[in-house]
Amino acid sequence: MFIMKYFIIGLFIGIVSFIPGISGGTILYLSGEYHNFTLYLTNFKKYYAYILLLLFGALVGILTFAKIIELGFQIYPNALKLFFAYLVFFSLFPFLKKEKVKIKILPLLLALVFLLFLATFIPESPIIYEKINLSLPFLAFFTLCGFLDGFITIIPGISGSMIMMILGPYFLYKSLSAQVFTNPLLFIPLVSYFLGDATGILLGAKFTNHIINQHKSLAHSLILGLVIASLIIILPFKEMFSFSGLIILVIAYIIYELSNIKA
Repeated sequence: MFIMKYFIIGLFIGIVSFIPGISGGTILYLSGEYHNFTLYLTNFKKYYAYILLLLFGALVGILTFAKIIELGFQIYPNALKLFFAYLVFFSLFPFLKKEKVKIKILPLLLALVFLLFLATFIPESPIIYEKINLSLPFLAFFTLCGFLDGFITIIPGISGSMIMMILGPYFLYKSLSAQVFTNPLLFIPLVSYFLGDATGILLGAKFTNHIINQHKSLAHSLILGLVIASLIIILPFKEMFSFSGLIILVIAYIIYELSNIKA
C-alpha cells in the first residue's frame, strides 16, 4: 500500500503539470514524502521501485488527463483552477503544523512578491503552434525545455507550467500531450521531453532537499511564500463566492480527506 502511494503522488504531479500556478513539487512537499524521495535518489539501486513508480504515475497522469484537462479548461477553466487551489490549501496548514515549521516573515514576503512579479510576464493569449519539425535541434531544444520544466516544477511553490508559459513551450507541450493518441509520431518529441523532465525532477529534488536540510526555517518560509503566491495567481476570486464555488469547496475537501496526498 505504501509503494502505491508513490504512484498516486506521481499521478497528481502529472495532472497538475497542466495547471499553471500549481507546482508538482508542492504536491510532493505537502504529501510529506519530499525528504524520503530525495533520500531514495541517493540510493537509487535500493529504492528504484519508488522512484520509477512516481515517474510512471506522473506519465500516466499526463497522458491520461491531458485531453480531459484541456477540455476542462475550455469549458470550466475557473472551476478547475479553484478545485486544485483548494486541494493545495487544505494540505498546506496541516503540513506546517505537523512539521512544526518556524516561519520567517521577510523571506516569505520576498518569495511571494517575486512569484507575483514573475506572473506578470505570462502571455494573455496562448502561443499557437500549427506544425513542428522533428529535427535533432528541435528535439534537443524540447529535451532542454523538459529538463527546465522538471527542475522547476519539483521545487515546491514554483510552477513549471507557469515558467513554460512565459518562455513559450507550454502550449506546444500541452497540445502534443492531448493529440498524441491521434498521431503516433508525436510520441517522439514527448519522449524527449519526458527524459529531460525526469532528469530535471531528479536533480531539482536533490538541490531543493539540500537547501531544506541546511536552512530549514529559511527554506520553509520561502516555499510558503511561493505557495501562497501561486494560490493568489490561479484563484478566480469571483468564482469562490458563488454557489458553484461552494460546491467545489465541498468536493475538494472530500477528495482531500479521502486521498493519500494529505500530510
